[in-house]
Amino acid sequence: MKLTKLLLAGVGAIGLALPVAAQDLGLSRINVTVPFGEGGGSDTLVRAIAPFLQPALTGEPTILIRNEPGGGGIPSTNRFVKNAARDGSDLISLSSSIFVASALSNPQIHFKLDGFIPVFVAPLGGVTYISPSTGATEPGDVAGIGDTTVIYGGGRQDSSDALTVMQFDLLGINVQSIWGVERGGSRIGFERGEFTVDQQTSLAFNSSVQPLVDAGTAIPFMTSGLRTADGEVLRDPIYPDLPTFLEVYEKVHGAPLSGPAYRAYTALSVAALTAGKTIALPKDTPQTVVDAYTAAFDTVIANPEFKDATKASLGGYPLLTGDAAQAAFANGGEMDDEAFAWLQDWYRTKLNFDLKR
Repeated sequence: MKLTKLLLAGVGAIGLALPVAAQDLGLSRINVTVPFGEGGGSDTLVRAIAPFLQPALTGEPTILIRNEPGGGGIPSTNRFVKNAARDGSDLISLSSSIFVASALSNPQIHFKLDGFIPVFVAPLGGVTYISPSTGATEPGDVAGIGDTTVIYGGGRQDSSDALTVMQFDLLGINVQSIWGVERGGSRIGFERGEFTVDQQTSLAFNSSVQPLVDAGTAIPFMTSGLRTADGEVLRDPIYPDLPTFLEVYEKVHGAPLSGPAYRAYTALSVAALTAGKTIALPKDTPQTVVDAYTAAFDTVIANPEFKDATKASLGGYPLLTGDAAQAAFANGGEMDDEAFAWLQDWYRTKLNFDLKR
């Protein structure tokens, strides 16, 4: 099964390594910076992990979670990169908004992704669904949509929501985007008929969109897929019967997406989904500390109680540590100049939005 490429990409993937001894960092307290407010995805992840991480470390150091909201998480992340200790006492919880901002070269960012060493990565899955009013009758039915314009509601042009607009545009579908709408609001707008296409994480889809599918008012259209450490995109393991965007693209155009468009799309999709939620150490942390955290997170992931406690929030996707986490994270690096130039042009012509580098 191809999914094993992802699972076996590093010794920490899905707890394949099963250390039994607590890892000794010689610390009495660990600070975890969450660059967002309480209750968000990054905050929820850290608070779910902390009770299991603490006993996986010798001396069970106190884990102090510090919420520092504001500026889309960028100011707090800037401070972390500048000031964090390199002895393992400082961790940060990062999310897709930070990764997308980095991929788009947000001028407020004073760091690069290689300024972090990921020790835990929880990928996200995304499902796009569409209204039957568009003419689509089944997943990937681009021909059924024809010349119909689909309407999508997103938060900001410089957020991961732009990825969905890009997917439909690359498929040759006329798409109208309306901005300033949060993800929950976009789903409600879809239910009201204000939007005819929407995208939600797999977990949100299960809880909030599946009833619409059952009622016949929504059609699952495609997923973003799950990217392996070697760059291959596999079908979402939760929705193996749904084609990925890249599969639909190749079916429509008769050839795979390639060139600068592919590299730009890949950078955004990795930033928005593959690196999903990440817990990281600052760059230049000693390898012995990185190894200790890798082993500790392996212990956490292998814990049956952790699996039960996070089933709803993490959805059963592969949880990555060690080499696998670092490979997934590295795939979200900066775009080359040609890919970024393509993205700038796409943003300018399709979203009337200027990207600066």
